[in-house]
Amino acid sequence: MHRVGAPVSLPGRGLRSLGGTIGFDPQWRHAVRRYRTFTAACLGSLLLGASLAGGWTAGRAESAAAQCPAGLISRGGTCLPGDTEEFTARQVADALKKYKLTAAMAGVWVDGQRVSTAAAGETTTGFPATTEMRFRIGSVAIPYMTTELLRLVDEGRVSLDDKLSRWRPDLPHADGITLKMLASASSGYADYVTDKAFIAELYENPFRHWTGEELVRIAMSRPMARPPGTGFAYSHANWVLLGDIISRVEQRPLGEVLRENVLEPMGLEQTAISSRAEIPAPVLHGFDNERGVFEDSTYWDPSWTLAEGAVMTGTLEDMAKSFAAIGEGRLLTPASHELQLTPVVKVKGDASFALGLPVVNTWILQNPSFAGYAGTVAYLPSRKLAIATVATQGLGSTVQNASTNVLQEIAAHLAPERPLSLG
Repeated sequence: MHRVGAPVSLPGRGLRSLGGTIGFDPQWRHAVRRYRTFTAACLGSLLLGASLAGGWTAGRAESAAAQCPAGLISRGGTCLPGDTEEFTARQVADALKKYKLTAAMAGVWVDGQRVSTAAAGETTTGFPATTEMRFRIGSVAIPYMTTELLRLVDEGRVSLDDKLSRWRPDLPHADGITLKMLASASSGYADYVTDKAFIAELYENPFRHWTGEELVRIAMSRPMARPPGTGFAYSHANWVLLGDIISRVEQRPLGEVLRENVLEPMGLEQTAISSRAEIPAPVLHGFDNERGVFEDSTYWDPSWTLAEGAVMTGTLEDMAKSFAAIGEGRLLTPASHELQLTPVVKVKGDASFALGLPVVNTWILQNPSFAGYAGTVAYLPSRKLAIATVATQGLGSTVQNASTNVLQEIAAHLAPERPLSLG
């Protein structure tokens, strides 16, 4: 068995082309395909923990117990299968073997109460992965930005119909692109992560630090993906520009704004902001083989992924906690909450894109995958059900984001009336 963390040459494997997607569509992944994680497939130990009353709602009254049919249990005022704890652990353990992962983890919460958490595999050789470990959360932070945008709308400081030209008259088509188009991935701007020169530079030096203006210039140098406001065209430039505008409106750094107005009110104590490479301990390591060698990619520079101030690390529980807060509209007026979750553009099938997040069959979600990390978080408002999953791939991994597969299985078991298909 290969020791996790040791470099392995991969003869005959060229560098893959980049392609951003989020799970069910080739354009949805938050990061470039190059940043798929490949780690040695070591089973490690299975860690299971469950707390039926604990969670981020500790200190407030418990939800009223639901009257559940035989075989179901009441948790957080809703009915769940009695084997939820065992099912979660089994899905994690099975995924580790089936997809040849290095680590996998999952957690289920209902109305803030932790129902089950499980982790399997290793972060590095001899060190078991645990659900308390931190990792890069990527596109999970995008709806944090749109939450702040809608807070500014609630305060009357901006309108979703405001034109980009109000702040960036220097950019092409700025008079025809609105804040709503940026937030719904329908501005039509090209994505810089598919630019060949950018890809080559990223391959050559994954430790390079990128500025937002460098990334915007690359995107603006390319032809528009489609006319503004005519449909879905995922582009990381949208999020870089949105962060820039929020910072200009607030007249202070984006990270400071998001920490004070979003992260702290949500209670995200394990989420840290940094566009540099550091990750607070305990760290879940990621690996990658897209440069032709199997290598530790944990500390590659993440500055290219989002606006400076929106690049974050976090935990399984904080991802779930944040999506519960977004799904319940805890930081917004009812009108803005409805706007955030209402689909704006169609992607395909049941999938649409709202303001900063996908919506599938009333689930809201994100599933980033880059720099050795893959994760998925989803929330079903009608059940107050939050599920979060994370996976790091192994040398022989068979799927790009196994965390999405794990989450779909758990969602189907817990809420069969609301199937979540990201295929």
